[in-house]
Amino acid sequence: MTGRKLLNVGLTLAVLVAIVALYRFTPTQQDIQQPTSVNGIVGRAVQTPRFDLTVDDVRVGKKLRIPRSTPDRDSLTAFVVVDATVTAKREPMHIFGVKIRSADGITYLASNRSGLDRVDLTGTEFAPDIPVRGSFVIEMPADKVPGATLLVMEKSILNDLEPQVTVPLGSDAPQVQDVVDLTAASDS
Repeated sequence: MTGRKLLNVGLTLAVLVAIVALYRFTPTQQDIQQPTSVNGIVGRAVQTPRFDLTVDDVRVGKKLRIPRSTPDRDSLTAFVVVDATVTAKREPMHIFGVKIRSADGITYLASNRSGLDRVDLTGTEFAPDIPVRGSFVIEMPADKVPGATLLVMEKSILNDLEPQVTVPLGSDAPQVQDVVDLTAASDS
């Protein structure tokens, strides 16, 4: 082989390697549209540019008691009640994107039971700099809670690169109560 042919083969291989590398390391559309994860832990405030969130406790029950509402709500699975404190930072806002992703990758959305929108945090308008204590309610199997992660965003759609609070709920199985009492969201 002459030097020129060897150079052409080398350049061809270099171009092929460059094409494969660009193909493998170029972000996909899904990568570009994912929310920006802001990690936290239970008991500590997680700060995002729009709001702060502190997960205070996680309770699990077979039934849910909603204030000023009867009868207690039943579920085919269980009610996971995440007690939290939310503080808006710059302007009034709502939180619509609440879900729990179990360790096996299944995502459970916030419950939309009748009456919940009046008392839980997803039905609350947060004023700037005023902490509001309350709960998020998600229906899911109780045995999926160990290793699960709470995911909270301001919006549920059009959330490209928006901050998403990600809080692992722990690896211990929570005690399942017969009835979980939900307290109405209130300023703390």
